[in-house]
Amino acid sequence: MSLSLLSGAPLASRSVANLNRRRAGGRAQKSKEIPSLFRFPGSVRAVVPKAADSPGSAGDDADVVCYDTTLRDGSQQVGISLTCDDKLAVAEHLVGLGVAYIEGGYPGSNPKDVEFFSRWTSSGLADRAAAGGTKLAAFGMTRRRGVTADDDEGLKALTDCLAPCVCIVAKAWDEQCEKVLGVSPVENIAMIEESVAHLVAAGKEVMVDCEHYFDGRKANPEFAVKCAVSAAKSGAKFVVLCDTNGGTLPWDVEEFTREVKEAVDATGADCSVGIHCHNDTSLAVANSIAAVRGGATMVQGCVNGYGERTGNADLLVVAANLELKMGRTALPEGSLQRLTQVSAAVAKLCSQHQDPRQPYMGSSAFAHKGGLHVAALQKMPASYNHIVPSLVGNEARSVISELSGRGNILSAAMASGREVSKETAAQVLSQIKDLESRGFVLEDAGASVDILFRRADPNYRAPFNVLEFNVTASNSSFGGFTPNELPVGGDERLQDVLPEDELEAPFTHRQQAGYKKGSVAVNQVVVKVDVFDNDTTPASRNTQLCVAEGNGPVNALANALRLALTDKFPQLKQIHLQDYKVDLLSTAGTSAAVTRVTMDFADKDTDITWRTVGAHASIIEASFRALVDGMEYGIAQCSDDGCMVDAGPVHAADREGAPSSR
Repeated sequence: MSLSLLSGAPLASRSVANLNRRRAGGRAQKSKEIPSLFRFPGSVRAVVPKAADSPGSAGDDADVVCYDTTLRDGSQQVGISLTCDDKLAVAEHLVGLGVAYIEGGYPGSNPKDVEFFSRWTSSGLADRAAAGGTKLAAFGMTRRRGVTADDDEGLKALTDCLAPCVCIVAKAWDEQCEKVLGVSPVENIAMIEESVAHLVAAGKEVMVDCEHYFDGRKANPEFAVKCAVSAAKSGAKFVVLCDTNGGTLPWDVEEFTREVKEAVDATGADCSVGIHCHNDTSLAVANSIAAVRGGATMVQGCVNGYGERTGNADLLVVAANLELKMGRTALPEGSLQRLTQVSAAVAKLCSQHQDPRQPYMGSSAFAHKGGLHVAALQKMPASYNHIVPSLVGNEARSVISELSGRGNILSAAMASGREVSKETAAQVLSQIKDLESRGFVLEDAGASVDILFRRADPNYRAPFNVLEFNVTASNSSFGGFTPNELPVGGDERLQDVLPEDELEAPFTHRQQAGYKKGSVAVNQVVVKVDVFDNDTTPASRNTQLCVAEGNGPVNALANALRLALTDKFPQLKQIHLQDYKVDLLSTAGTSAAVTRVTMDFADKDTDITWRTVGAHASIIEASFRALVDGMEYGIAQCSDDGCMVDAGPVHAADREGAPSSR
């Protein structure tokens, strides 16, 4: 169960002061009324995010430019495979965010990247990028050994590509030059100089990624620095120092970056220094920040830190740190408030679950569970939040669990629009602690917590009450016929009460392939339910006794409840069970262990979801408890026009279809 803790309350920190000093106008807007216990008078509200085609320059006037390589380096992560449509959709979000450079791919490597560069223009994305100041970059490498720059096919693909910028990778570690490329250090320097000069002559803006720079610097400082300086003198706009193996520590990154900056500046070349870090020691973000301290003015990285092995620097986290912690501009004005939205949208396009613990953007980045913390946040929002969450488009929230205090309960009630007494809060808290001691986990089961509040209200009238139920699960032998000879149809009444996507299962569960001749699985449920009109008096009671079958005992239970309830509550027809999860809570490894069942329900028209939980030694009983809570919540929150459900710490519209919090 989550609630808003902090919707833009001011923090007494340099981060907000720095932000306000930098922004045009520099004046904090007064907030509108915020429905939260944790609102301070005079709180700051987030600026409305810019649309993707908003005017403004991404790279101009930025202290540090953001170079995104999600479409190339990020796609090397195991489990990520982007279609061309996916790549264009990711690029659309990056253009809307206002990154200075988007690396589209390697035009000489595969047809998909060739298609991407072609569709960059035909899709209209090129015009939207130009309006926002975002530049497209193509990736490649220096000329091959023994081939002139004019004859190199890779360089030809880069010059022919419509991208105005190119980023080529060059070795900066002498041992790699000799053992991997098979060239001498002298030849490697020539490859860098000739490749850069060739691309500059073709009218390209050139960046050189000095691969393995930090390992090379430790092995042979003179050679590594010479690689970077040679690129700068040949016309590169940026020399980018790559911590390719991800094993360098921040203080070395800062020192070596400063060393290169001084060497490049000494040449008089119009060239700046960048940084590209991998996350093998979980230091990619820290190393990127250290490089900026050392003089780097470009940071390369990926959305959500995607990339091979353990990933790259999370470019969104780096941008937030630069802006909010260091007072350096990295994105156009107003873009910070889009970080959470972009993070979730790109995660969905990459078929990745967004990490709830991701700094700044994760659903738990500003989540508070302990009662003492929530009590402190009521008095001082900055006590356990390092920034105002709305600055990055996120929200603080409290979760309800056995660690909660009465303040959590009162805050949860207020967030859901309820006014409860301290006595009621104490009652609900006592129930939560008791339930969690028996295996329930309520911190994400918002609907189950909501039902506890409803049932604690003396004016609440439950829509129904289950008197008893019986489940029969068996494998019966009728003998002598095959599955194709089984009767078709089942209980025809279910056709009128089930969601469309669940209609097929109850009528075919006895015909599914895999049953041996003469053997039929049977799951039957008898449920007795009191259905109430407006109150729970005997006069308004309508007792239903219903029998149903299903594809398993839980499905049979749901079907029986629908038969009993749908005539009175037709909104149940649009509610379907979206997910069902079982956890075995060990009791010394015996079969007597308590079973916890978590159910996700969804409105079939909007995919708005809610979650309930049940726990019991019987998996059937645990499932039924979660099922009853989910249907009771759905009856209360849904109508023929749809469902009204709290989507969690970030509104569904802001996450653009990403998996919502429950």
